[in-house]
Amino acid sequence: MTSLVDAHVHLYEFNRKEIEDFISSNMLLVAVAEDYDSSIRNLELRDEFPENVRACVGLHPWNVKQEADALRQLEQINGLLKEADCVGEVGLDLKFTPTTFNLQKQVFQAILDMAVSHSLPLNLHAAGAWSQVFEMLVQRGAKKAIFHWYTGPISLLQEITEKGLYISINASASIQEKSKNIARNTPLHLLLTESDGPYAYRGLNLSPLLIPGLVKLISNLKRIEEGKLTQEIHKNITTLFQKH
Repeated sequence: MTSLVDAHVHLYEFNRKEIEDFISSNMLLVAVAEDYDSSIRNLELRDEFPENVRACVGLHPWNVKQEADALRQLEQINGLLKEADCVGEVGLDLKFTPTTFNLQKQVFQAILDMAVSHSLPLNLHAAGAWSQVFEMLVQRGAKKAIFHWYTGPISLLQEITEKGLYISINASASIQEKSKNIARNTPLHLLLTESDGPYAYRGLNLSPLLIPGLVKLISNLKRIEEGKLTQEIHKNITTLFQKH
């Protein structure tokens, strides 16, 4: 049976039983990091569950606060890239943490160069900064990336997908009309599913357990049979993580 995909989950924040439940339900989980410590934890989880977990390392823009600390963590994370499957959660944030935006850009540029030099895909945070993140990807030559929980303009969505970059639809689409519209407009060959769990959004407790319902929702929106959609999403994530 083709496994369901959670292309963006903070797996290390779940307890042991929850993680084992996700694994036993035949899921492929892309575990994103927020700092050096969570990067290490993701690698440990991947090594324990190599068939089901892909390990990202990275520094979340919310954790880019002071230059010295950010540069220290960047150096530590750079040392993990040979073991990593992915670089993330990384990017820019103008919506929630605008005061550190200039330092965020400095850090993100360095991270982009690291990812490109190691041919690793990026798992991107771009709240309020969709166009800035996209422009920096193009400038630095990054060709493999997921725009996590994309809710930006449809016009930019078209530019992103024209570059062959992926869009992940969050399980919040069940209550977020904007995400439904993004799902309708994302080409099937560049579409992924995600939970961003554990995270509470408008009364919804986001978790990989919501992925089956999300697949059902997207299948209705795109008028495609659920099994076929599951196969296409699994093919997409496999393509993204292929080594070249």
